[in-house]
Amino acid sequence: MEVHHHPDLHHNKKKFKEFFLEFIMIFLAVTLGFIAENVREGISRHEQEENYILSLINDLKEDTASMHTVMNENGAKMDSLQKLARLVNADFSTPANRIKLYHGSRMIGYFSLFKSNDATMMQLKTSGLQLIKKDHAADSIAKYDVKLKIIYAAEALYINATDATLESSQQLLDQSATEDSNYFDTGTGFKNVLLPLYEDNQSSLPRFFNKIDFEIGATRLYINNINKVLPYTERLIAYLKKEYNIE
Repeated sequence: MEVHHHPDLHHNKKKFKEFFLEFIMIFLAVTLGFIAENVREGISRHEQEENYILSLINDLKEDTASMHTVMNENGAKMDSLQKLARLVNADFSTPANRIKLYHGSRMIGYFSLFKSNDATMMQLKTSGLQLIKKDHAADSIAKYDVKLKIIYAAEALYINATDATLESSQQLLDQSATEDSNYFDTGTGFKNVLLPLYEDNQSSLPRFFNKIDFEIGATRLYINNINKVLPYTERLIAYLKKEYNIE
């Protein structure tokens, strides 16, 4: 005869202490996992922040170099136009003064514009500015973006003044004379002959020199506006390097 043993369905009840220890272990596991995830996210965000700052500093360095170049080029343009403007009361019935007029008009129509390297700034404005946790750094970066508008505000006037002077010079001067052997020699330059003027009336030359003065003023304003932003750009580079311990 077979004897069957029934399983013992009666388990010993866990003590409260065991439940409590299991709860503590589960709680610690979840908490530590949460903390680890936050640490990972924090490190990732910090790395992203530093990468943005490094990229921005490089862009700002390009901006400062560009500002210096544009200021120098426009300074040379303004010097040339100022020399030309001094001929306003000259007697242009003489070959010598007409040669000075043509020679001094070489920089008319020349322009040098500043364009910020805003690749990083655009990324920060669209998605990354919240990564800049240092409040003063974020404010300083945003302030630079606003200051750039000082330069761009003078750009339209600068371009319009340059175009207006170029148009006036085209109405007055026959630039093909520089390729005409009757007026110009490739070895010695302008010949001592009376260079042609398209307009020969009392208002043509005053109107031309009025456009020159207008372009000088617009160019000076453009240079001054860049010069207002340049020191801030240089200070911002130094500040970001110091704040983020970047050499």
